[in-house]
Amino acid sequence: MAVYKSLEEAVSISCENIQPLGSEYVHIDDAFMRVTAENIVSFIDVPHFDRSLMDGYAIGEADMEKLKTGRPLPLQVTGTIKAGSIESKQIRTGETYRIMTGALLPEGCAAVVKQEDVKTDGNFIVACGVWEQGENIQRTGHELRAGDKVAAQGQVLEAEIVERIATCGIEKILVHKIPRISVINTGSELLLPGAPIRTGQIYDSNRSLISGKIVRVGAMPLSADSIIEDDLQAIVNGIEKAALISDMVIISGGTGNGVCDLVYCAFEHLNARLLFRGINIIPGKRTCAALFNGKILYNLSGNTSSAGLLFEALIKPALLRLKGDLFSAREWFDIQLGSPIKNIKPDRSLYRGEMIIEQGCVYARPVSRNNNNVRNNPLILDLQAGQGETGDIVKAKLY
Repeated sequence: MAVYKSLEEAVSISCENIQPLGSEYVHIDDAFMRVTAENIVSFIDVPHFDRSLMDGYAIGEADMEKLKTGRPLPLQVTGTIKAGSIESKQIRTGETYRIMTGALLPEGCAAVVKQEDVKTDGNFIVACGVWEQGENIQRTGHELRAGDKVAAQGQVLEAEIVERIATCGIEKILVHKIPRISVINTGSELLLPGAPIRTGQIYDSNRSLISGKIVRVGAMPLSADSIIEDDLQAIVNGIEKAALISDMVIISGGTGNGVCDLVYCAFEHLNARLLFRGINIIPGKRTCAALFNGKILYNLSGNTSSAGLLFEALIKPALLRLKGDLFSAREWFDIQLGSPIKNIKPDRSLYRGEMIIEQGCVYARPVSRNNNNVRNNPLILDLQAGQGETGDIVKAKLY
């Protein structure tokens, strides 16, 4: 196995070693943003009866013909049909029903005249004008027919899709289980926010960054109770515990070659099957992944900016596969740099950026690691060796 892999190879290897999680039925009220585990079809026509689109008056077939003469037509109001009524009624010549929006049409109804377009006189109305057959009527199956697909397998259930499923009367939905992702942070110098700090120590921020990104993808982060110090047995124990309770483990820190960089040694100690060690891109030279007890273990740099970039470019595609999401993966596309990179590198590199749209032109603007005020569409920029000048065409992905 080659030590270094391209980013594309690393993503492919990761996804090849991941299967979507199992499924479970959830109530439709709990289905928002879950991922469907099967195609969902409507079992009924929607609507499943002919109904009125207006508050108005039902006109029968024979009376529709009379209205074509252009002469006013008096009709006796024989009752009111309210929305929700299930009683079937028959309309007769010379008669009409007052009908509410969404109500079941009486048999023989050819059109509904809006209440604003008739004159009322006691128990009678006077209709005038020419009306089209079926006017202000919504027929059975206008929105959906029984058997129509309302959601595809692997689709995230956005609010609009959940609404379509609800209108079909479906109560339980088969969805993939939510991935549980353990987040481990290593480094003897790290403290969790809230702890008293001393000289030589820093507060860990990768935990918050990675956990937030996990939530954004639609998974559940599981954070250790404390930072794991640079101790081989402590790291081994932490990984073993995390692999028992989660579906993927992300470890930040310990990727270097120093005597305190022990995560790769922990992989060896656990006899984890190495998937790759090192990605031929900056950052990522020392990123590695292994398979342990059927779970992928990722080791990212302790550098916050590097960890964030690699989560988006490397881990997110694998995490989408784990949750069964077949449609949310972002594709790389070409875009022109609208401003230069400050430090052009001699190797392929990832940068943060944002998409700018001005006067009909679209371009990418690099964003420094300390700039968190990105108001436009955020991008990951993939620059080949030596790229970074204004006007260069680079690869980009929205996230």
